[in-house]
Amino acid sequence: MRVGIVGAGGIGHTHARAVAASDTASLAGVFDLDQDKAWALAHAMGTTAFTTPAGLYEAADGVVIASPNRTHADYAHEAIATGLSVLCEKPMAVSLAQATGMRTLAADAPGICAMGFNYRYLHVIRETRRHIDEGTLGRILHVDVAFKRASALTRKHFTWRDSAEERLTSGALGDLGVHLIDLLHFLFGGPVDPAACQVALRTKVARKGSRTVEVDDHTFVSGRLRTGPSFTLTASKASQPHETGLTLALTGTRGELTHDSKDGPVLQLRTGVDWEQIKLLGTARLDDPPGEVTGWADSFVDQLHDWTRAVTAAPGPRTLADFEDGHRAQQVLQDLLRIGARG
Repeated sequence: MRVGIVGAGGIGHTHARAVAASDTASLAGVFDLDQDKAWALAHAMGTTAFTTPAGLYEAADGVVIASPNRTHADYAHEAIATGLSVLCEKPMAVSLAQATGMRTLAADAPGICAMGFNYRYLHVIRETRRHIDEGTLGRILHVDVAFKRASALTRKHFTWRDSAEERLTSGALGDLGVHLIDLLHFLFGGPVDPAACQVALRTKVARKGSRTVEVDDHTFVSGRLRTGPSFTLTASKASQPHETGLTLALTGTRGELTHDSKDGPVLQLRTGVDWEQIKLLGTARLDDPPGEVTGWADSFVDQLHDWTRAVTAAPGPRTLADFEDGHRAQQVLQDLLRIGARG
């Protein structure tokens, strides 16, 4: 499958590396409004830098949309109208109205429209879901998930990420928490119930230079899933370096399961008195960037394989998120931000 990439920033580089490591796809080319960025990525990957998205669409069977959030909807509409399959980076769009339009268009699209929820493909998440599905922990009563970074502390200059114009998707909840919202949906088969949620939105780093930061950089949510379990969710861009990472803790009627990304690909399981350490073995295909969770880079390769298999109708189980999943997460984001804004 020939894959084109729209967007030559950091996440575009990651998708290009995933294509290069894949045995089911080839890189058709790159497009970015910043032609210097497009050329640099294309040169590094031995492919073509297109000067228009239309040129890229003609050369590809599917496109990865890895451009800024505010452009996702426009590029998705163009690519789908051209008949291409689409893998759109999270978050889906910058408004629920945009996400609804994308979902409607995808429903009748000839190609496969997928969302870039790559955390579904982490080995620890897959193993966690296996234990849930097999009933190892019994009925799940409570889930605690947290995703913490230090970017609000390390990025000193005001950017679009700090502006209220894209608040739905650029604050800690919209940018990081959307992964956790999708994981809750993915692991437990049902959506967050906003009516049962309480939300605390904070901005710990209140100013960047002379400008006021207009988005949350630390958010806490407590609530319940419609499928039963209660949950707590923390999404932070203002954590100290020693606090950063992804953590997960499940409590069920028959046992407990925990994971801390600082420990690497390891789960802790207890169904009796003692904890059992489960090490998830495997050879990494790509190196993870400093500070990322173990297996992050490889999760893009696995997601790409799943998408290309879906496009070619290859048999096998699917972990792939679709535009319905993206829309569901966008709806929850909007609801939680509204609850948090009420204080």
